[in-house]
Amino acid sequence: MGHEYDTPERDLERAGMALTRQPSEAGIDWRLTLPHGEQVEAWEPGTAGLVVPPEIAGLIKSVMAGRKLVPDPPPRELPAEYARFEELARRLVSLRRAGSGAA
Repeated sequence: MGHEYDTPERDLERAGMALTRQPSEAGIDWRLTLPHGEQVEAWEPGTAGLVVPPEIAGLIKSVMAGRKLVPDPPPRELPAEYARFEELARRLVSLRRAGSGAA
């Protein structure tokens, strides 16, 4: 199951776009679906790919208008393990930011 991303204001959804992140053992597959169904994909090696690849970020920059992308909450029907995984991913991002001195 992929992880959906949008801005808190749902800018991508309103523009008819969808962004997903699919973790795998070898890396992270990112997929941007455009309004007419076209898809742009990018792959990041490793398991720490929480930053949108530049080739996709450049396409959605004007839609995001400087807002940060955030993962959508897991649907209610998914097992509790999924929610725990998402919480751990959020904590990892927070720890990395704290370690790098970024806000």
